[in-house]
Amino acid sequence: MASTDTGDGARPNMSRRQFLRLVVAGTGISASSILAACGSSTSSTPAAPAPTAAPAPTATPSGPRRGGSSIWAAESDPVALNPITNSNFSSTQGFEHSYESLTAYNDKLEIIPALAESWQTPDDLTYIFNLRKGVKWHDGTDFTAEDVKYTFDLVLQKDSPAVWRNNFDQIEKVEIVDSHTVKFTTKTPFPGMLGACAILRSSAIIPKGAFEKGNLDNTVVGTGPYKLVEYVPKDYIKLVRNPDYWGDPLPYLDEVTFKIMEEEETRIAALRAGTVDYAFLSAEGAERVKAEPNLVVQQGPRTYLYVMIFNMLREPWSNPKVRLALNYATNRLEIIDKALSGAGTVSGPIATGFGNWFVPPDQLLSGYYKPDIERAKALLKEAGVAEGQKLDLLVTNFSGEVFSRTAVVFQEQMKQIGIDVQIRQVEQGVFIKEASPDGNWNYDVNINAYSPRHDPDGYLWARFFSENPYAVGYKNPKMDELLKTARATIDPAQRKVMYDEIQGILLEESPMLWIAVDNASEATQNYLKGYVRTAFTRRDWGLKNSWLDK
Repeated sequence: MASTDTGDGARPNMSRRQFLRLVVAGTGISASSILAACGSSTSSTPAAPAPTAAPAPTATPSGPRRGGSSIWAAESDPVALNPITNSNFSSTQGFEHSYESLTAYNDKLEIIPALAESWQTPDDLTYIFNLRKGVKWHDGTDFTAEDVKYTFDLVLQKDSPAVWRNNFDQIEKVEIVDSHTVKFTTKTPFPGMLGACAILRSSAIIPKGAFEKGNLDNTVVGTGPYKLVEYVPKDYIKLVRNPDYWGDPLPYLDEVTFKIMEEEETRIAALRAGTVDYAFLSAEGAERVKAEPNLVVQQGPRTYLYVMIFNMLREPWSNPKVRLALNYATNRLEIIDKALSGAGTVSGPIATGFGNWFVPPDQLLSGYYKPDIERAKALLKEAGVAEGQKLDLLVTNFSGEVFSRTAVVFQEQMKQIGIDVQIRQVEQGVFIKEASPDGNWNYDVNINAYSPRHDPDGYLWARFFSENPYAVGYKNPKMDELLKTARATIDPAQRKVMYDEIQGILLEESPMLWIAVDNASEATQNYLKGYVRTAFTRRDWGLKNSWLDK
């Protein structure tokens, strides 16, 4: 599988503003590039199921209809709805319908205006955002530049509660020009700025003073198309249409309830019974319902990268020889087959399909990902690791049964080299704590997933720049320098060279075991119109464009 060319080379006739938009949107995520990268196969890569093109939104001659209530299945519990402090993707899926940022992604993963109706970049270190006028918060108060400054000052402060602060640490300061104009000054060129806002990771704008005043874990006051009525953990999230939404005539539905159904069997039964209008499914689940006459199934690759993260603060995992040994004992194609039902493609440090930044899968399979048990044993012997070395594998189920299935396959594979994997499956809230500084990194290895990122830097900086807490013991001065330079370089061709070098170093030192990106399947009742899946598997764009034809 060859790297996908998304046309990121320099284009001399572009304005700088057009060029920056290309760099960010194309950092180079277009849905077509992801489909091209993940939907084909080579002789060394098993063919993934061919992506099914998303059906075009269907309308009656009168067009989309406003009104009605809809129930959607949510495959995981958000746990908490605070958009500043939460790192798990399920939280984003919970609050993305109510909060917004300066920019947004549409269904094609293009960056579009949101709370900022336009912006200018007069020089390499300046962004000036022109905010929409007449926007109301859900409590009826006016949205202004003070809210934007408040939010980003909170994110950028030294001891920030924002878990995604790293996405914005290139910003020097935020200034109010007037009530509807905000100026951002950056420390270095920041090609990922617009995408970092759109991804909604510690970038959702909250009202001035909201962090100090309220419990943002289960209350929401946003500007988005839907207002939160009630969140009952492990049960449901109820939303109602925001009648003052600036994006009128959107949204169309009057009321939406996300019923939390973590078990796929429950979601399938609800789809068949017609008690839910939408559900996310595994490839196996989609196969089971695709013949149902009342259901529409959309499938395709997504930028969702399954990984296994070492705690390099612990012995013997601090030794790169030990980590590389486990890499050579890991059969990724077997994991794809058994844990992902064959619906996946191997990936390196930057997700396969993410523009043209990734290492081609055939290159990985013929090199570092080619299983070599004897070499793995030799590396462990050189490192002084005894037969029967225990490994505490921390697991939860963010994605149905994929993580637990992966754990079982990995456990069996490690037996071949004398590593005794102890699977420790915990609730999602416990996992989030123990796999973070709050839980003092209580694991040897944890199975995780990289949900969508805004820029190649998003896959690398937080985990591999040594001064960041989530590096969990990884330290390489050359890596630090490369990461600092790459994230501040505007020219995509120069960045590509650096990110190729970065990925080569990471594959050699194996601070993680990168496994695969998967295919996603979403099913809807045939009377739910307008919903289109995206390669990010966020539902905000799809929901606000959905309507009922019944």
